[in-house]
Amino acid sequence: MLINKSMYPVKAGYSAISTMQGQLGKLQTQLGSGDKAQTLAEMGFDRTVSLATRNRLTKLDSFAANIDTVNLRLNFLDQGFTSLAKLKSETRTSATPTSYGENNLTMVSLQKDSQNRLSQLLETLNLSVAGRYLMGGNQTDKAPVATYDQIMYGEGTADGYLKVAEERRKADLGADSSDTLDNVGLPRTTVLGPWKNKLVISSAEFERFGYKITSISGNSATTQTSGPTAEPLAPTVQVSTQPADGDVVTFNMTRRDGTTQTFTAKAVAPPAVPDTSATPPEYSIGATLEDTAGNLENLMGQKLGNLENFKIFTSSDADVKVISYSDGMDSVSIKFDKQPADGETLTIGIKDRNGVTTDFQFKAVTGTPDPLATNPREYQIGVNREETLKNLKGAIETSVGGLDAPLKTGRLTAGTMAAPNDTTVRLEEQSPPTIFGYKLASASTTSSKINVSAVAGNPANMSVEFMGNPRAGESVTINLKMPDGTSTPIVLQAVDREPVTGQFVIGATPEETTANFEAALKLKLDQTSKTELVSASSYAAADDFFTTDGVARRLDLSGGDPETATVFAAPNTRETVKWYVGEIGTAGDNPRLSATAQVDDSTKVGYGVRANETGLRELVKTLAAMSSQEYDINDTTSKARFSAMVERQMATTSSSTATAKGSIEQIGLELGVVRATTGGASERNTAASGQLETLLSQVETVSMEETVMQLLALKTRLEASYQTTATVANLSLVNYLK
Repeated sequence: MLINKSMYPVKAGYSAISTMQGQLGKLQTQLGSGDKAQTLAEMGFDRTVSLATRNRLTKLDSFAANIDTVNLRLNFLDQGFTSLAKLKSETRTSATPTSYGENNLTMVSLQKDSQNRLSQLLETLNLSVAGRYLMGGNQTDKAPVATYDQIMYGEGTADGYLKVAEERRKADLGADSSDTLDNVGLPRTTVLGPWKNKLVISSAEFERFGYKITSISGNSATTQTSGPTAEPLAPTVQVSTQPADGDVVTFNMTRRDGTTQTFTAKAVAPPAVPDTSATPPEYSIGATLEDTAGNLENLMGQKLGNLENFKIFTSSDADVKVISYSDGMDSVSIKFDKQPADGETLTIGIKDRNGVTTDFQFKAVTGTPDPLATNPREYQIGVNREETLKNLKGAIETSVGGLDAPLKTGRLTAGTMAAPNDTTVRLEEQSPPTIFGYKLASASTTSSKINVSAVAGNPANMSVEFMGNPRAGESVTINLKMPDGTSTPIVLQAVDREPVTGQFVIGATPEETTANFEAALKLKLDQTSKTELVSASSYAAADDFFTTDGVARRLDLSGGDPETATVFAAPNTRETVKWYVGEIGTAGDNPRLSATAQVDDSTKVGYGVRANETGLRELVKTLAAMSSQEYDINDTTSKARFSAMVERQMATTSSSTATAKGSIEQIGLELGVVRATTGGASERNTAASGQLETLLSQVETVSMEETVMQLLALKTRLEASYQTTATVANLSLVNYLK
């Protein structure tokens, strides 16, 4: 306690009291505010520590704000990419090749399902948060991707994907060929019967050209006609081992109306004369297997009438049976019981793709047929029924074979070379060269009688030479490069029976086999073009439309129609919707860096996404291509196209694509790393902030308990000083003497 020993220390006392009052006021202020000082000057040397600490805390606060913003956007992106990954998985598993579903439901619904998925995908790519679009790179003020309707159907005068795909399909398929049915080995005709007196005309392959056999007429005392029907025709007895005298055979038969009947016959050996009235009726064992078969067939005809009335024959003897022709297609049959009469006619009706039916008439003549007579077309009555039927077969093949058979060969031409190279079929790319359609890759054969060679170049060509007849089962394989970069093999197998698509009949001579191979090659090219090539073209069109910069590649149509186009037009010369209008970026750059944020002193995270990244763009292309294909159950190409499209869909969405740069899975993983990085930075920043707050508290704030104690102690001193000063101030001689 400061009490001056001087008798009259009033001034010094007042000064001490004033100082203590100042200290008291300061302590009261500290007690009220909790701060050690109200100004930087009052802080003394601590002000440097305070300023540095507060500056650091401000910086950490800005990092925290950045992290909050990034996490908000990452939350939306995480939801978006979870949805995209699920969408990709659904697309991959939505269908499998050749699995058409019950009543073909999976096939016919695939287009609509793909359209719905594409619409969902485009909405996700236009994801926004508080007016900021998240998948346009650094272009955040507008939707990066056009709408579904704009992309598919176009807008105003600008074309959409469907128009681009239609033009590309026409360019890849090329113009129709000028072939006729005869050029492709049609109609398919088969001669049957022990005496080669039965002829079946099949409508196999007719449907691809829009033709249909609608009728046949001409029944007479000499001729029987049947069909059209897809059920078995031209039942013929076939004997593989001569029966012994007295052998009995029983046939269980089903008529076309579904009723059944049983017939039993007994074989007798010459010189015995068979008794057709016996029970069972008898037939003669002939000199040859064919004679025996003919004798039994005659007996069955006598007892049962027209065998065409039956569709199923089951024999008790494996060496004696009845066979019929059936390829599952509508067919008609003609049987000469006897030689036809001069002038006798028969008629076959064929309906074309426009619904118009043409009646093809054929007239039997004893003399030389008139080459100018086309309807009825004349055929000569031969020395026996076999020869007559052969002449009729030739007349039918000439008349019906003259019908147009336009083929799609994908800008390739195939044909037999002129003599003396008429055992060689040449397949070549279009000249002048074009970038559309098939490209010849390679060829091989399993036959030593066939030589295949290829000439590279632009255009390239291949040759298939028949040095002899191949054996049944041997084949030729031609590998074709498709417009979407995939490869498809065309395999043609030699057979010694009625062929199906992808097979050619071994002829009597190499020249005949060559002609059959050419016909089979053209049919296979046409089938492949309308299925595999159409599918590949849809995906190629998606490549053309969904480019990285959004500018579609369009056909140069200055020379005419898409079928004759050979190159692409210059960019932006044809109005087309831009599917993507966000940041394009440069080759090799990191799209994540199109949006960045500083989360601590040394860490900057990138969380940008561009809708044109490889994985996202591939899914858009796949779903757009799938959305463009319709699968009508009445279209004979639907199932093969469905399988070809689904194969490509499965390839572009397979799990193996997850490791590719820019895949949906990779982008999601990279954004996950960003979230982990921001989480780590947030934890570090929070810890640092706590330490700095403690330091700042030590520098700037006071201890309330200590301040209260100091305040009470100072108050006691000040009260004592007041009392002492007042007492001293009142000291005088008068007061002393009192």
